[in-house]
Amino acid sequence: MVDVTRRRRSLPMIAAGVLFAVYALYVLAAALAQKNRTPLPFRLGDMGEFLLFLSASVMFVIAFLRHDLDAGGDSSGLWRAINENAERYAMLVFYVFVCAVIVQEVVRRFVLNYSSAWAEETARYAFIYLGYVGTAYAVRERAHIRFDILLQRLPPRLHGYVYIFAETCTLLFAIIALYWSMQSIQQFIRFEGASPVLRINKAWFVAAVPIGFALVIMRVLQSIWRDVGNLRAGRAVFTGKAMFEE
Repeated sequence: MVDVTRRRRSLPMIAAGVLFAVYALYVLAAALAQKNRTPLPFRLGDMGEFLLFLSASVMFVIAFLRHDLDAGGDSSGLWRAINENAERYAMLVFYVFVCAVIVQEVVRRFVLNYSSAWAEETARYAFIYLGYVGTAYAVRERAHIRFDILLQRLPPRLHGYVYIFAETCTLLFAIIALYWSMQSIQQFIRFEGASPVLRINKAWFVAAVPIGFALVIMRVLQSIWRDVGNLRAGRAVFTGKAMFEE
């Protein structure tokens, strides 16, 4: 049983390694073909290379998700893992993608002399996704920068009400931002604005903004629900993570 579990854990990691290896072999073959001025039997193109590299990054993160699920050991592990760490897994996908694509582009450009056109564009947009998804996770953990001078001067029993007021303001801001960001998405869809390299609609990339604020709304509502429950039960309010520990 233990061997089966270990094999199940390792399958996504093996798949990620295979995909990265296929990508590396293809790039090496394409670079040699360009140097020798011989055509390849087939070419993936910018979109094919991007999708192959992105699939490898996703499989790499799925391996970590599989490990967390197996460590949980109960039927609700999937929902709990998604509820607690959905943004972290998404951020890890974008972070792995950005770091790996920058490293491979350096190797392609200065070692193989065979640079890609899609790496810079996709890394830039992946970083934007990383920031907006990370915003939602910081809301959940209360890790955003805040001034707590007022809280320090108030009695602890009032802290929950201050947090609820702050979360309500955040909720209103997120709703307004979500509404106007959807207007931008509609404009890109209507006028078919394409990205310079991959030639796909920019709405896929600009969607990072409404997706991020939709996650913020969800996490803010969860935070308000948690604070109301703590106030009713007389428990201490969740203060989150401090940037600087005293």
